[in-house]
Amino acid sequence: MDAESLKEIIREDYEVIDAEETISKVIPSLDRYEDSPHAILVREGKKIIGVIRERDLLRGSVMVNPHETKIKSFVVKTGILKLSDLDPLKLARRFVEDSTPFVILQLNGKHGLIYINDFLELLKPELKKVKVREVMNPNVITVNAYDSAAKALATMRNHGIDRIVIVDDNHRVSGILTVKDVVDRIISPRKRARMGDGSGEKEKTLSIMVESVMSYPVVTADAKDAVADVIDLMLKNRISSVVITRDGLPEGIVIKKDILEYYLRKSIPISYDIQIVTRDIELDDFEKDAISDDINKFMRKFKDFFKNALVSLYIKRHKETFRGLPLIFVRIKLTTDKKTFFVTGESWGVEFAIHATLKKLEREVLKEKELLLDQRMQQKVVEEFLE
Repeated sequence: MDAESLKEIIREDYEVIDAEETISKVIPSLDRYEDSPHAILVREGKKIIGVIRERDLLRGSVMVNPHETKIKSFVVKTGILKLSDLDPLKLARRFVEDSTPFVILQLNGKHGLIYINDFLELLKPELKKVKVREVMNPNVITVNAYDSAAKALATMRNHGIDRIVIVDDNHRVSGILTVKDVVDRIISPRKRARMGDGSGEKEKTLSIMVESVMSYPVVTADAKDAVADVIDLMLKNRISSVVITRDGLPEGIVIKKDILEYYLRKSIPISYDIQIVTRDIELDDFEKDAISDDINKFMRKFKDFFKNALVSLYIKRHKETFRGLPLIFVRIKLTTDKKTFFVTGESWGVEFAIHATLKKLEREVLKEKELLLDQRMQQKVVEEFLE
């Protein structure tokens, strides 16, 4: 993929709205562009300062008074890529960092857009040999089909996600629920009914069971499938996520951002050393690759925090097993130019044990970042006071 192929997918189908307008002015766009991609750019004065995403429109649609709240309260400030800087890696980085379904390009006196679906279509040939297991997020957040929509929303909010997998009593996937589903099927009908536009249907509340408002059947894939095939599923079904299952049980989930993050990880390797010591267990090639990907992803997240690092892993197998998976103990020592971090964790199976321990390590690194930031702020205050 080169810059010329990217130029061929540049579009100019967008609208511009002023930052001082109220959110109610763009809420109708939810219905108007339901079946086709569309971008709303936000202008302040003569300058484009960012965009407003569908998720932001959803937030606005459930506000008490969207007629008084200005769009600038919801604007997502994004980068604008120059046409001369257009290349696949810079484009992928903009998608990931801005978390938008399109990237803004600065053209000659105007703007253009590249949509994430068009970019993924171009990216497919490079992902034909990549398996879903290398890309998917194995931490699937679920609620039961009999749980309330309110509980599902609270769970999504607590985990910072906008969709959740619905399972039955046997933990088999039975549906998926997004914030948009809740707005479309519960909140918006209630608002229309209160305005006299009701159809006689019984008014739904957030206490309703999620099985009544979830989307089904769920589009699923196998961990052994090619990522290129998952992209086809997303584009064909006009969805942004695919649930990965094994025998009907949720094994992972893939969103478009996961695919782009994988592409960036493989294209821009990070320099670090890793040492692995095992006891009572022999790692296969799949487990080694999975560990490498997890460490690579972790290091990329903190690449701006520490420059040099040595990651030492100790992996031990216990005698206990659960559903064929052994209990695995993991100890990670991360030696950096900032500090040496030391964490332990355990779970069933190597993959889950590594994930659990890396989560602990991430929390420790974040604490250190916040501590250093506080120290810098305190030093700055002292310096300003002494001047």
